[in-house]
Amino acid sequence: MEFRRIRYFATIVEEGNISLAAKKLNMAQPPLSQQLKLLEEELNMKLLERNTRNLTLTEEGKVFYEKSLEILEVVERTKQRMKEISEGISGTLNIGMIPSLGAELLPEKIKDFYHRYPKVKFQIWEGDPNRIMELLEKRVIEIGIVRLPIDYELFEAISFPEEPFVAVMSKSMEINQESQSINLVELKDKPLMLLRRHKGTSSYTESIYVGDTLKKACANLGFEPNIMCESSDLMTLLTWASYDIGIAIIPKSAEKTIPNSSLLFKQITNPVVMARPPAVIWLKGRYLSTVAKLFKQYFEH
Repeated sequence: MEFRRIRYFATIVEEGNISLAAKKLNMAQPPLSQQLKLLEEELNMKLLERNTRNLTLTEEGKVFYEKSLEILEVVERTKQRMKEISEGISGTLNIGMIPSLGAELLPEKIKDFYHRYPKVKFQIWEGDPNRIMELLEKRVIEIGIVRLPIDYELFEAISFPEEPFVAVMSKSMEINQESQSINLVELKDKPLMLLRRHKGTSSYTESIYVGDTLKKACANLGFEPNIMCESSDLMTLLTWASYDIGIAIIPKSAEKTIPNSSLLFKQITNPVVMARPPAVIWLKGRYLSTVAKLFKQYFEH
């Protein structure tokens, strides 16, 4: 059995479509279809049921796909190990993160990791949590930095303590100039701008955003917040805040996203409104490169 056919088959299953798989493999569709046919003939069994829209694994195909992943991971580990023996620790570390966490959790760790392993290169992907999970499922990235909740059937995680939200405003919109914090009720009738998390197309599609917790906290105080903008882009909210459009509500760790800013960051109190806990996540039961394993250890202590 040719190894390349196993790889072709796994790619077809992952993409769910022969034309998409061919594009990912940088080959034409007819030769790929022929390779799948030859593989089924060699095994003397049907691996995929074909219809006009997609492909469905047969029972035999499910077993073969599972074993194919094991074979591909063994080969990949072997290749990586041989490369490390000959060249030292090297490779590319693909990380996905939500912008509000990247500035807090990554820079010092990246700096130290690169100092230890100067042959390692980095590819950084940004997006909301669902986007990061999609990239993990497609194995575009190996490590993701998101906020909980996650689907624990798909991912393993190292979680961290939750953190408070802060109100971000320009000097001209400042509330309570004498304090570094503001009471939640002081935001009543102020134009607020919130982070939003879209539903995604990954296996985990829950829609969550800051308004969930903020609205509940405001309701407990007897008022409804004046939410004038919702965005999944942190930098949009901070830019608008700098233009006096409104007050952005963001997790405290996101303060480091724009160092040396003239914006004011004030913790919300009475009550303190907490953001969902951050977490470092990776696919459960799937191969992690040596580089990814080494980097993951930075978060385990």
